[in-house]
Amino acid sequence: MIQPRTSLRILCSCILSLLPTSSLSAPAPHSVEATVPFSFWVDGSELPAGRYQIEHIDSSTYSLLRSKDRKGVHNVYTLPLDAEPIREQNAKLAFRIENGKYYLYGGFGPFGGRVVTVESSRPAPSGDSRAGVPIAYR
Repeated sequence: MIQPRTSLRILCSCILSLLPTSSLSAPAPHSVEATVPFSFWVDGSELPAGRYQIEHIDSSTYSLLRSKDRKGVHNVYTLPLDAEPIREQNAKLAFRIENGKYYLYGGFGPFGGRVVTVESSRPAPSGDSRAGVPIAYR
Protein backbone atom coordinates (compact mmCIF):
# COMPACT_ATOMS: atom_id res chain seq x y z
CA MET A 1 0.00 0.00 0.00
CA ILE A 2 1.25 3.47 -0.91
CA GLN A 3 1.59 6.03 1.86
CA PRO A 4 -0.84 9.03 1.58
CA ARG A 5 2.09 11.45 1.47
CA THR A 6 3.72 9.49 -1.38
CA SER A 7 0.40 9.45 -3.28
CA LEU A 8 0.12 13.21 -2.96
CA ARG A 9 3.67 13.69 -4.29
CA ILE A 10 2.96 11.44 -7.27
CA LEU A 11 -0.30 13.27 -8.01
CA CYS A 12 1.40 16.69 -7.82
CA SER A 13 4.21 15.50 -10.09
CA CYS A 14 1.70 14.25 -12.66
CA ILE A 15 -0.23 17.53 -12.64
CA LEU A 16 2.96 19.60 -12.99
CA SER A 17 4.12 17.46 -15.89
CA LEU A 18 0.91 18.35 -17.77
CA LEU A 19 1.50 22.12 -17.53
CA PRO A 20 3.14 23.72 -20.56
CA THR A 21 6.70 24.75 -19.87
CA SER A 22 6.74 27.33 -22.67
CA SER A 23 4.87 29.84 -20.52
CA LEU A 24 7.51 29.49 -17.83
CA SER A 25 10.40 30.19 -20.17
CA ALA A 26 8.74 32.57 -22.65
CA PRO A 27 10.11 36.09 -22.80
CA ALA A 28 8.00 38.97 -21.55
CA PRO A 29 5.61 40.36 -24.17
CA HIS A 30 6.92 43.19 -26.31
CA SER A 31 5.63 46.69 -26.28
CA VAL A 32 5.20 47.53 -29.95
CA GLU A 33 5.25 51.22 -30.85
CA ALA A 34 5.45 53.52 -33.85
CA THR A 35 5.88 57.29 -34.03
CA VAL A 36 3.90 58.52 -37.01
CA PRO A 37 5.05 62.03 -38.03
CA PHE A 38 1.90 62.87 -40.00
CA SER A 39 -1.85 62.57 -39.60
CA PHE A 40 -3.25 59.51 -41.36
CA TRP A 41 -6.42 57.68 -42.22
CA VAL A 42 -7.52 54.19 -41.18
CA ASP A 43 -10.81 52.78 -42.42
CA GLY A 44 -12.42 56.20 -42.87
CA SER A 45 -11.13 57.72 -39.60
CA GLU A 46 -8.39 60.34 -39.41
CA LEU A 47 -5.81 59.88 -36.67
CA PRO A 48 -3.39 62.61 -35.60
CA ALA A 49 0.38 62.41 -35.86
CA GLY A 50 1.93 60.98 -32.71
CA ARG A 51 3.19 57.94 -30.87
CA TYR A 52 1.06 54.82 -31.12
CA GLN A 53 1.13 51.50 -29.33
CA ILE A 54 0.19 48.55 -31.55
CA GLU A 55 -1.63 45.80 -29.67
CA HIS A 56 -2.31 42.45 -31.34
CA ILE A 57 -5.66 41.15 -30.13
CA ASP A 58 -6.47 37.42 -30.44
CA SER A 59 -4.45 36.94 -33.61
CA SER A 60 -2.27 38.62 -36.17
CA THR A 61 -5.38 39.79 -38.09
CA TYR A 62 -6.89 42.10 -35.45
CA SER A 63 -4.93 44.91 -33.80
CA LEU A 64 -5.55 48.10 -31.89
CA LEU A 65 -3.74 51.35 -32.56
CA ARG A 66 -3.71 53.18 -29.25
CA SER A 67 -2.25 56.67 -28.97
CA LYS A 68 0.37 56.86 -26.24
CA ASP A 69 -1.52 59.78 -24.67
CA ARG A 70 -4.51 57.37 -24.43
CA LYS A 71 -6.79 59.84 -26.21
CA GLY A 72 -7.44 57.68 -29.27
CA VAL A 73 -7.95 54.02 -30.07
CA HIS A 74 -8.74 52.50 -33.45
CA ASN A 75 -9.44 48.90 -34.55
CA VAL A 76 -7.36 47.65 -37.46
CA TYR A 77 -8.27 44.47 -39.32
CA THR A 78 -5.67 43.00 -41.67
CA LEU A 79 -5.21 40.25 -44.23
CA PRO A 80 -1.96 38.39 -44.89
CA LEU A 81 0.22 39.45 -47.81
CA ASP A 82 2.81 36.80 -47.07
CA ALA A 83 3.95 34.68 -44.14
CA GLU A 84 7.60 35.66 -44.35
CA PRO A 85 8.55 37.17 -40.99
CA ILE A 86 10.50 40.42 -40.91
CA ARG A 87 13.16 40.92 -38.25
CA GLU A 88 12.10 43.31 -35.50
CA GLN A 89 14.75 45.89 -36.41
CA ASN A 90 13.31 46.04 -39.98
CA ALA A 91 9.61 46.08 -39.02
CA LYS A 92 7.56 49.01 -40.31
CA LEU A 93 4.14 50.41 -41.05
CA ALA A 94 3.42 51.19 -44.70
CA PHE A 95 1.32 54.14 -45.80
CA ARG A 96 -0.27 54.91 -49.16
CA ILE A 97 -0.14 58.59 -50.13
CA GLU A 98 -2.96 59.94 -52.27
CA ASN A 99 -3.84 63.62 -52.84
CA GLY A 100 -1.58 64.65 -49.96
CA LYS A 101 -3.29 62.30 -47.47
CA TYR A 102 -1.65 59.30 -45.80
CA TYR A 103 -3.59 56.04 -45.51
CA LEU A 104 -2.39 53.14 -43.39
CA TYR A 105 -1.83 50.42 -45.98
CA GLY A 106 -0.31 47.67 -43.82
CA GLY A 107 2.62 46.51 -41.79
CA PHE A 108 5.63 44.23 -42.01
CA GLY A 109 6.97 42.43 -38.95
CA PRO A 110 7.20 39.08 -37.16
CA PHE A 111 3.78 38.03 -38.56
CA GLY A 112 4.98 38.72 -42.10
CA GLY A 113 3.35 41.24 -44.40
CA ARG A 114 -0.20 42.33 -43.56
CA VAL A 115 -2.51 44.69 -45.46
CA VAL A 116 -5.33 46.65 -43.84
CA THR A 117 -8.58 45.02 -44.99
CA VAL A 118 -10.04 48.20 -46.57
CA GLU A 119 -6.79 48.70 -48.53
CA SER A 120 -6.59 45.11 -49.83
CA SER A 121 -8.27 45.87 -53.17
CA ARG A 122 -5.74 48.60 -53.97
CA PRO A 123 -2.33 47.97 -55.52
CA ALA A 124 0.62 48.14 -53.15
CA PRO A 125 1.94 51.69 -52.94
CA SER A 126 5.35 52.34 -54.42
CA GLY A 127 7.73 55.19 -55.18
CA ASP A 128 6.40 58.62 -54.22
CA SER A 129 3.01 57.18 -53.25
CA ARG A 130 4.51 55.21 -50.35
CA ALA A 131 5.81 56.16 -46.89
CA GLY A 132 7.25 53.87 -44.22
CA VAL A 133 7.41 54.33 -40.45
CA PRO A 134 9.63 52.08 -38.32
CA ILE A 135 8.04 49.93 -35.63
CA ALA A 136 9.96 49.73 -32.36
CA TYR A 137 9.86 46.64 -30.13
CA ARG A 138 10.64 47.38 -26.49
